[in-house]
Amino acid sequence: MIIFSLLLIHVFAGHVYYGDQPILVSSEGWLLKWDRFVGLLKYYFELMGFEQPTVGSVGDFNYVVWNGHTVGYDSASKFVSLDGVSKRSEGIDLLEALKVFGLPFVLEQDRLILPNMWIHEIQKVQDVIEISYSGEKRLSALQDSKYVYLKSEGYVFYGNVLHRPGQILAQFERTSNESIKQQIDLKGLMRLVMGRELSVSRVRFLELSENAAVSENELTVLYAPGDNRVIIRPYAPEYDGADWPIYAEVRKIAEKLCQRFSLKLEICPLIVLPPQTMTMLILLEDQALLDELKGFLEDLVR
Repeated sequence: MIIFSLLLIHVFAGHVYYGDQPILVSSEGWLLKWDRFVGLLKYYFELMGFEQPTVGSVGDFNYVVWNGHTVGYDSASKFVSLDGVSKRSEGIDLLEALKVFGLPFVLEQDRLILPNMWIHEIQKVQDVIEISYSGEKRLSALQDSKYVYLKSEGYVFYGNVLHRPGQILAQFERTSNESIKQQIDLKGLMRLVMGRELSVSRVRFLELSENAAVSENELTVLYAPGDNRVIIRPYAPEYDGADWPIYAEVRKIAEKLCQRFSLKLEICPLIVLPPQTMTMLILLEDQALLDELKGFLEDLVR
């Protein structure tokens, strides 16, 4: 008889998880007392960063409202109300209540798993893939010769589907010379900056006073008399990360140029150089160095 009772306790014990983290153990399965149900709900919303539910009572009737839905319980008459539909119950059926609130879950034997990442939107704008979410960042980016993939590293809810760890939840086509250049992680926001492998067709030197169009696949070097400085523009954040690969490449070239010829590098926002182009300004005391500088740069980008 004792063994039988222990088996019953084991069979009907319910374990609630936030992703892979246990947050509640119930010896009565999925039928929860009112206070435990409300406590679980508030704790989960806190973990996810959701707006907290409205909790109140009128006489013996307790209620919780969230996202336009209501779950209530009358402790005197033992009636539970799910969006106005009432029935007699000794507690709150967790599965039914979660469905009323539109909260997804996965059942695995005695485990109920709630998502630990909730993706609100995935969009690609120009060269940036942007993911906005609540909860933890449980997502990784992979790429092969044709696609960039977003893979779940936890229990990720997106597109009305709760994805288990290891599942692909979105993919984007990429060209053969395009790849992920930078990942930017902010609270509730993940950005993947895509960039093409920069191919420099030529190096062009122009006097600062000259007017000329800047081509996409060339390194344009403006020069003028000065104090042996190489000036580049700062990174332009207003392009949502798309400027980063070009800025980083120009800075790398400028640093090598400065190291080779003992020049000073300056990142100056006051010098107007066109964004998203490979341009720099060189101020030289000895203009005779120009041919040597050009030869060095041509070898460097070849």
